[in-house]
Amino acid sequence: MDPLTQLTVLGLILSAVLLAMACVKADWVRAWRSRVNPSAEELPDSAFIVARITLITMAGMLIYLAVQSFGVSR
Repeated sequence: MDPLTQLTVLGLILSAVLLAMACVKADWVRAWRSRVNPSAEELPDSAFIVARITLITMAGMLIYLAVQSFGVSR
C-alpha cells in the first residue's frame, strides 16, 4: 500500500471511532464521570448535543476527504 492509501484508511478508521464516540449515551458518561470525579458538577444535555454534532461533523469531513482521496488518479 502506498502512503496515500494508508493515510486514507487511517482517516476512515478515525471517522468510525468518532462516530462510535458520538453514539455513547449521556447517562453512561455521567456515571463514569461520577466514579472518576465525584465532586465534578453535572453536565447539561446541551453539552452532549454539541459534542455529538461536532463529532459527527468531523467524521463526515473525514469520510468526504477519504472518498476524494480514493478518487485521485495516479
